This record gives sequence, C-alpha cells and structure tokens, in this order.
Amino acid sequence: MRSMTGYSKEYFENEKYAISLEIKSVNNKNLNFKIKSPYILNFLENKIRTEVASKVKRGSIDLKIEFQDKREVEKLFEYDKNLSNSYMQILTTMEEDYSEKFSNKLDFLVKNLNVIKRNDLEIDEKDYENFIVENLHRLLDSFINMKEAEGNRMKIYFLECISILEKNISKIKEMKELVVVNYKEKLLERLSKIQEIEFNEESILKEILLFTDRSDISEEVSRLESHLCQLKIELESTDTGIGKKIDFILQEIFRELNTSGVKCNFYEISKLIVECKNEIEKIREQALNIE
Repeated sequence: MRSMTGYSKEYFENEKYAISLEIKSVNNKNLNFKIKSPYILNFLENKIRTEVASKVKRGSIDLKIEFQDKREVEKLFEYDKNLSNSYMQILTTMEEDYSEKFSNKLDFLVKNLNVIKRNDLEIDEKDYENFIVENLHRLLDSFINMKEAEGNRMKIYFLECISILEKNISKIKEMKELVVVNYKEKLLERLSKIQEIEFNEESILKEILLFTDRSDISEEVSRLESHLCQLKIELESTDTGIGKKIDFILQEIFRELNTSGVKCNFYEISKLIVECKNEIEKIREQALNIE
C-alpha cells in the first residue's frame, strides 16, 4: 500500500552530463502532473510523463529537472563569422558617420544580434533520452520506496482501528438478541400500568413479533463482518490504486452501521455503533491519502 504523499531528490553525473531530479506529491483524486525542465528537454516531456504514469496512479505530482551538458562549450555552440563581420562593419561605419564610439561593440554584438547559436548537430537526443530516463527510473524507485514506507505506517494504523471495529461488532452481535427481550420487558411493564384497557396475549405476541422483524440486524452484522474482512484483504493487496476500493468499502461499512442504528432501538448497541463510526472516520480521513 502506498501513500500519495512522497518526496525524493537525486543527483546523477557521468563524464558528459549532470542532472538534478526532484519529485514531490500530495493527494489528489486523479493523476495531476507538472514538469519544470530546461527548454532543451521539451522533446522528452511526453516520454517523461509516460514513465511517471506507469509507476504512479494517483496524486498531484511536481517534477523538477535541472540538466547540464558538461561537454566543452565550443562543441555545443558556434558563432556565425560572416554575419558577425557584417555587423561589426556596420557598427564601425555608424561610429564614423556619427563621430561616436560604442563602449563595447563586441558586447553589443553578442547580446543583441544573436550571432551565437547552439549547434544542434552536436545534440544527440537519443543519448539525452537514455541518460535522463535511466536516472528518472532511479528517482522513481526512491520516490515509491518512500510512498510505500508511509503506506505501511498507515496500514498499521488502519489495522489497529479495524481491530477495535471487530471487537465492537462482535459485542453488537452478542447483544442483538437482547433487543427483543428488552423491548418485551418494557412493553409488558408499560401495559401493566394501564388498568382501564385489557390486552390479550395474542395481540402482545403480534406486537413483539413485528418489532422483532423490524429490529433484526442479523444481515447488517453479517455484511459488516464481510466488509471488514474485505478491507483487510485490500490492505494487504500489492495492487496499485487501492485507495478508491478502500473508500468504497468504508462507505458500505458506514451505511450498514447507520442502518443498524436506525433499526435497533437499544442504548448499549447504539453506543457501540457510535464508537464504530468514530473508528471509520479515523480510517477515512487517512485513507484519502492512499494511492
């Protein structure tokens, strides 16, 4: 089980390239992915998105890439000599015509006239891709390890909550038979105080049977036990994207608890149901962060 919250930062370097990779994520219903990288790596954006999406299913992710080509600058850049000479001649002519001197013609030339350009022929996109994707995988491995470590801590917490739920539901199961007994005793007690009206035994029996049918929570208890069993199975699952399944199971458990509370008019059981709902809310709050 993985948390949607995670962070990792790595630096990799060889004789030609150096790269710094930083990734962080928070919870989100779907996969929301933002990349910040040098413009020279724009051709790799779709590839990077595909690689990350193959490892992460949900969360709001920010990936920052800083990349350096360590090869000698003169191999990556060149300047246009003919164009530069033409510009210099024009600048010199302007000085003569206006009897003014440029403070630094070369500086003006470089900054304003785009005579230095990247030599695209020296850029091997496939080489870039191999280096970056290889190290992106290393970053993702570290990132996922952190998410799984946090997920395991959450799982321990969930299992503690589930243990409390199982104990409470076991008590509810034991006490549900007392509901009818309690109702019968109170009914007879109330009837005994009414002197002017006579009640026959058959009418009382019908009323008790009607209440018994109306207040029976056997099916709800059985479904609660089944849902808790399924919840534990999901917590041990190695599949990614179990967060939505867990959320659905929690909704079903909450629904069965509500139904049981409405049907069963018995204080001790109602108190246990409130305690169960409290544990479900604890799980649900943390489960929002499960991938």
